[in-house]
Amino acid sequence: MTGDKSSSWDAADLAIIRELSRDGRISVAELGRRVSLSRPAVAERMRRLEDFGVIKGYGVHLDLARLGLGLRAHVSLRPRHRSVRNAQGVREQLLTIGHVLSCVHVTGHNCYELTIAVRDAEHLEQVIERLTELGDTTTSVVLSEPVHPRDVDIAAWIPERRPSQAAIE
Repeated sequence: MTGDKSSSWDAADLAIIRELSRDGRISVAELGRRVSLSRPAVAERMRRLEDFGVIKGYGVHLDLARLGLGLRAHVSLRPRHRSVRNAQGVREQLLTIGHVLSCVHVTGHNCYELTIAVRDAEHLEQVIERLTELGDTTTSVVLSEPVHPRDVDIAAWIPERRPSQAAIE
């Protein structure tokens, strides 16, 4: 990665991204062993990836079923009321309802796509009833997750970029 603010990363940066995507709690020493760099070199690259906003934070992956929220569903929401059409208004109302893991604003017939986690079918029905106060809903229950975000090698999708000669000088 170059010292300027351009987005140039090399194979080592992509390897760090790959390993951190799989395990955000990996020690810097172990990460260094996996990517064949010294601990200080890995720490510096991680700091630069954080400074550039590539790494936005480190998180935990929860087993929702063990927490009593074993049923997930995707809900498409099409607001009926003007007050629900802006993203901030939707955000506030969804946080009040609860059980919403994510909400994205999308193009198409529906305005928002939600992922929710609930205890069981009865609880799902209760949450959907609350969501219908905001608009029309279409719900799909998640049966399984063949591809999990930790399984995806995002680094493989990103072309390695070498700094231009101008960036080096």
